[in-house]
Amino acid sequence: MREPWLIWASLEEEGNKILQYFASNRLVANASKTAMIVFRPRVPPNLFEIKLSGETIVETTEEKLLGVHVQHDLKWKKHVEKLTSEVNYALSVLRRLSDQLGKKELKTIADGLVMSKIRYCLPVFAAESLRFHESDPQSSVVQKVQRLQNDMLRVITQNRRRDRIRISDMLSSTGFMSVNQTTSYSLLIELWKAREFNVPVLKDLLEKRRDDERILRSDSASKVQTIGRDKLALNCERLWNLASSKFKSTNLLSVAKIEAKKLAITLPV
Repeated sequence: MREPWLIWASLEEEGNKILQYFASNRLVANASKTAMIVFRPRVPPNLFEIKLSGETIVETTEEKLLGVHVQHDLKWKKHVEKLTSEVNYALSVLRRLSDQLGKKELKTIADGLVMSKIRYCLPVFAAESLRFHESDPQSSVVQKVQRLQNDMLRVITQNRRRDRIRISDMLSSTGFMSVNQTTSYSLLIELWKAREFNVPVLKDLLEKRRDDERILRSDSASKVQTIGRDKLALNCERLWNLASSKFKSTNLLSVAKIEAKKLAITLPV
């Protein structure tokens, strides 16, 4: 393991290179507003400190990045807590409107007030927990978000918890996808865009790996393998290979969305 002072020196060197890059391209980077987070299971008593442009940057345990709360241990407790708070407020507004509006209007408002918050960056914190079969375990993070959606569905359909109405039935009657299905759909669309528009790194996540010129059934079905072995990469591989040939071959986003939804709604709630 490298000595701590070597790590600090390396961080300062790389940090200054980034600031120099900004400056050379006439971009402004404020060192005093720069944050540093080190990804590790536990935070030691002594946090990292580095100096950039005369400013002392102290390691933090969590940071908000484009609306997503990222923690040092790559868990999503803080983000889900914030999401829960925002959605509960939106639900209170929806409940007040439910006495005055019909189901169609409530669906439209719920999509804007509630589902927009749930969908935002959903693959970032839920893609590793995708469920392909009913027997697959459900993560606590996805369960909490699903409960929020369940409350939204009950408001729209005028059902109460004690009515014991199945979530799948409420999803079917409202036309919404579950959190698991929405995650799958979003991830599929991002994969399609990455491959269609040659997005760096992402487009290479899935590839055909062959050492000869033989034509196999997997070639005609556009089967791919992931170059990574983490859970996210494996889920991407599995989703892509489950998708229809029409989804894989189309260059139209509208068609890709239709085909992605067809697959997503077959997955468990």
